[in-house]
Amino acid sequence: MNKKIDALKTIGEVSKELNIPSHIIRFWETKFSKLKSVKRKNSHRYYSKEDVFFLKYLKKLISEDGYTIKGVQRHLKKDKNLKFVSHEEEYIELLNEIKTDINNIINDK
Repeated sequence: MNKKIDALKTIGEVSKELNIPSHIIRFWETKFSKLKSVKRKNSHRYYSKEDVFFLKYLKKLISEDGYTIKGVQRHLKKDKNLKFVSHEEEYIELLNEIKTDINNIINDK
């Protein structure tokens, strides 16, 4: 059974989805206050959809754009559009899922 789109994800699920090692995600959590996992009674970390989009953004800045941790921190202080970026990515992801569903329906006929 698939999780709902808005369901919280474990650190393992996020790590696999974004191809970022769990220890890096935990490290980034100590460096970026915007990234806040929820810890349940079992002490496992859970991430919201917004957290996942923020992690994607961090990965892009560090891996693709060549920012250092300090550079990303400075960039985020100036970045007024971060909230917009995450919503834009959310819509793109939703549209891609709809496109896939439509293609599956067409191919099943």
